Amino acid sequence: MSYYKQSVPPVRDSRLKIGDSYAGNACDLVNCGRDGCLLQKGRGFWQANACQMALTLMMATTVENSVIVMHAPGGCGALMHSLSAQAAKGKGVRGKTPAAIPWLSTNLTEADVIGGGERKLRETIEYADREFRPEIIFVVVTCAPSIIGDDAEEVARQARSRVSADVVSLHCPGFRSRVVASAYDTFYHGIMRGLDLQPIPRADFLPLVQGPQAEAAEKKYLFQKSRTVNVWNATSIGAQDEQEVERLLTALGLKVRFFAEYSSREELRQVSEAALNVSMCNVHDDYMLKYLAEKFAVPYVIAGMPIGFRHTREWLLQIARHFGMEKEAAALAGHEEKLAREAIAPFLERVKGKTVLLCGGVVRVGAEATTLAELGFNVLGIRAYHYDEGAEPVFSDVAENLADTPVAVSNQLFEMTHQIKSLKPDLVISHNGTQGYIAKLGVPAIQLFSTDGAFFAYNGIYQILRRIVFEFKNTSYRDRLSRHIRLPYKQSYFEGDAFKYIINNST
Repeated sequence: MSYYKQSVPPVRDSRLKIGDSYAGNACDLVNCGRDGCLLQKGRGFWQANACQMALTLMMATTVENSVIVMHAPGGCGALMHSLSAQAAKGKGVRGKTPAAIPWLSTNLTEADVIGGGERKLRETIEYADREFRPEIIFVVVTCAPSIIGDDAEEVARQARSRVSADVVSLHCPGFRSRVVASAYDTFYHGIMRGLDLQPIPRADFLPLVQGPQAEAAEKKYLFQKSRTVNVWNATSIGAQDEQEVERLLTALGLKVRFFAEYSSREELRQVSEAALNVSMCNVHDDYMLKYLAEKFAVPYVIAGMPIGFRHTREWLLQIARHFGMEKEAAALAGHEEKLAREAIAPFLERVKGKTVLLCGGVVRVGAEATTLAELGFNVLGIRAYHYDEGAEPVFSDVAENLADTPVAVSNQLFEMTHQIKSLKPDLVISHNGTQGYIAKLGVPAIQLFSTDGAFFAYNGIYQILRRIVFEFKNTSYRDRLSRHIRLPYKQSYFEGDAFKYIINNST
């Protein structure tokens, strides 16, 4: 049975060769991923892990004219307060109405956990439809109803005949997967099953005219479709990144549309009307892009992230190859690189030889590491949150260019703290949410991404270097904080191996 026909999406642990516990180098990591030995690796101790519900909600809250129904105890909705504000801000900078998304909770109690919460879910969906009249109702199915066996999918199916909105169920109990990236598949699975992703004839596309002009109108429509590119974004990709990507692809004569975040139901209905789907992150989009290729025969490109000069050039050339415009793309990249190198020249002497540790999403840290090495940094280590075969092209490149650099697969903060204390980098580039921990260590740091700025392509490389130089100039807060903070670790911990808790479960 195809994954796409299942009511509940598969987790990445079962869909891909994947791992979250590894320490070594990039060559061994790539080989271990190919051989499947990553599947055998685990830990004797875990400090914490992430809940995939958070990432699923990050995506769902961006969709216009929608409502979130949390089928959960009340506490699971706490995250919605910050996500609603974040999504409203993202809509505003993209020229959309910066409205916070309404959300409701079934507020499951102890009695509901014992007796079931299906009635509450049904009533909440119907109330959301009457009160807010949304186009889409996202039903977020969390840990508690999944454990007790609520048939939330059947409740959602029945509700579709009683409400005017499209009901999209998102199954994201955090205990099902150790890999938080499963959350992306959860969102896309709900979209592909709950929404009609095909345009409506004579309402959404040409020919809208009759008579002698119909043939010309249809040809114009087909030509526009043949030059349309769907670019798939992510919550970590800000508006400036989107603008930079659109600027480059538009220069090649392509029409660019962004999906699925910050889209509406009407826009999502057009998703099949394109010549090519383009991913901006190998980890993020493969589930959806493979579905669109299977269902609508729309080809796709998954080619890493356009970070730095070399990766941006390769990314552009892969897209251009589909349209027979490799020569034009190479010329565009050459022109942009010349301008960008002139712009970043004042920064390079200030960062040359500086040591850096990178921590975060697997594709981004791999591409960022080789980019910074090319700019004169000394890369002390790379920490990826997880690894799967989708990241193999990126880490094959890391292995070729940074063969002796230590590489770890870890999302554990105690291991990151150990690495920082032992490696003593001049700079840490880390995922959002970890900056407070690094500040307590007194080490200069910037986020691996920022939705308020750019990290992609030529504007991105300029902004990255500018942020790094600024961080080196302003260290007083971190210095003072580190002198007054007591870390929750014994000194003996830092005298051993940072990854001593990683074990092979097959032995």
